[in-house]
Amino acid sequence: MKRLLGVVLLLFMACVPMNIHAQEVDLSFDYTGQKIEVENAIKYYTIEGELLDEAPIDCGTYIALLSNRETIFFEINPKKVPVKVTYNKDWRENDPEEEKYLCEYVGDYEFKLRIDTDGNINSLDNYQGNYDFQFEPKNVNDIEVLKTKVTHPDVEYVYSEDGISIYSDIDHVKPILLKDVGEYTVAFNLDERYYESIPFKVTILPKTIELKPNKQFKYFGEEDPVLENDDYILTREPGEDIGDYKLTVQSKSKNYKYEIIENDVFKILGRDAIHRNETKVPSFKIDKEAEKTTHKETTVLNKSQSKITTGIQTKTFTYSITLMFSLLVIFIFIFKFI
Repeated sequence: MKRLLGVVLLLFMACVPMNIHAQEVDLSFDYTGQKIEVENAIKYYTIEGELLDEAPIDCGTYIALLSNRETIFFEINPKKVPVKVTYNKDWRENDPEEEKYLCEYVGDYEFKLRIDTDGNINSLDNYQGNYDFQFEPKNVNDIEVLKTKVTHPDVEYVYSEDGISIYSDIDHVKPILLKDVGEYTVAFNLDERYYESIPFKVTILPKTIELKPNKQFKYFGEEDPVLENDDYILTREPGEDIGDYKLTVQSKSKNYKYEIIENDVFKILGRDAIHRNETKVPSFKIDKEAEKTTHKETTVLNKSQSKITTGIQTKTFTYSITLMFSLLVIFIFIFKFI
């Protein structure tokens, strides 16, 4: 009897028109990767009438023979898998084309993107149609080409004679070099096909130098001395009276800032200070001692002069007597022999 029923079923299946795929199905299931079993079914056939050894797993339309000898049509539909497609910002021209886009989905699947000549996105996989990968967007022309944004925080530096170099986290990017004090808005020079460099602010502050100038002064009524050199200018408070005037300093370069830490006062001195400061005359006490010493030396000198004068007078008298005696002897000698 069972054989007879099988023959009848096969004859029925053979008589099914070729457009059987349009036949309304009685049951519909989603693919699960597991056997799809129909309640009370004793045999399963493909739509072409091929008897299956067990309940089907893969997607398709099937016929189930129930225990009451009725047949029903049922289908297993592909599991829908939403896939979000985005542009791969790290992709470069020399990289494989299939790496140009990234796919985001839930689950563990293995497939590659296949893009036809019109830009439509399809999957290349071995799932035999059991999964319906639903790409969004469906065409690559609708995918936004995103660039890698390169950012850098705002920074502040103190001036350096070697300049300020600012580096990017991306390799092989030329650093930004700034040489002078100021505020700058800068961005890295990157390949605009792949990167978007976000501008950031750089502040370079002047370098502070502690200054210890020489003491600055003038005498009342004189012109001010030159308070300037190659690096900075000293400026004093206005006024021409005797007294102290505050000194301030102005740098000639915006890269340096000077701070006076010693001798920050300009003095105007009175005229009575000229003799003390320039000739350095001894004090009154020292003058009296010098005068006393001079007086003693003069007294000693006068006594010596007196002694010398007395000696000269005594020697002159003796010499005269001797001369007169000699002349007398010579006269007597001449008179006697002549």
